[in-house]
Amino acid sequence: MSLAGLYKIITSFSPQLEVAIRKLYWNNISVFARYNPKYNQARQNSSAINFDRIIENLRNRGIKNGQILIVHSSYDLLENSGLLPEEINSKLLELVGEAGTLVMPAIRKYKEEGKVSEYLTKNMDDIECTYDVKKSKIISGFLPFMLMQRSDSFISRFPLNPVVAVGKHAKMMVKNNLEGVNLTPHGPNSSWKYCVDSNAIVIGLGVEMPHFLTITHVNEDCHKNWPIKEWYRIRKFEILDNDFKKRFEVLERKPLWGTIYFAENKFKRDLIRNNILKIETVEGLKISIIESSLLINFLQNNPRKGYPYFVRSKFLTND
Repeated sequence: MSLAGLYKIITSFSPQLEVAIRKLYWNNISVFARYNPKYNQARQNSSAINFDRIIENLRNRGIKNGQILIVHSSYDLLENSGLLPEEINSKLLELVGEAGTLVMPAIRKYKEEGKVSEYLTKNMDDIECTYDVKKSKIISGFLPFMLMQRSDSFISRFPLNPVVAVGKHAKMMVKNNLEGVNLTPHGPNSSWKYCVDSNAIVIGLGVEMPHFLTITHVNEDCHKNWPIKEWYRIRKFEILDNDFKKRFEVLERKPLWGTIYFAENKFKRDLIRNNILKIETVEGLKISIIESSLLINFLQNNPRKGYPYFVRSKFLTND
């Protein structure tokens, strides 16, 4: 067993140990960054993939016409199918049909945020980032990048964790993302909340869940009394989308919580044990499936305050 595999097993039983190791890593990020683990299988399997068998597996596991399907993927491995990203997207769109919707995270990187080594320490209070909906650099993969190039795609104007979508629900899920007060990436008017309300199915193709399970954060951003103190920081953006141009202040989870206190391996173990995260390997590709409504219900009913974040009591509210 590899050291990484052993680490995942041990920390799945001891979230406190995972938090301690995360602290060590981020307090020495300039040293450890070069050893940052890859959360996909691209280097573990280089054999050819018949993508039609992947589609068949998804169909047999309940993905059907009319569903909203959220896809997290690694094209590094999917490239072994011999298909271009746009061809894979077409097959996924065929799977959900005209009545369904294909959704992918279209997450951006802003140069103003600085280097990875500055992620925890850089003060963003007075820094305004520019989010050009069509042009800002996307870091969530080739499949969403190519989905954005389609003339029938709709892209969220929300600058943090935006989505790109094609299909029946695409326009509606991005329509109201910038409406309301105390705006958050996964709040009441977000595309992610729209997907939860529609019981979207989330799949991972060659990526590790729940590392890429963005929809998890709907629980935090829609929680009436989230129990962890000082959860958010303010971010400033200028948002550009053709003739649309407007400045917004939005709320973002402070980097501290996700980088250090998110007990990812314990969370994964719990999801599997509760039959929420289901993983199969087909054509050498790890395929993960989660029903979003089951996930959020599980999080909302977890008795531990702030789960799946494991923080000391001093960080918790008294409510």
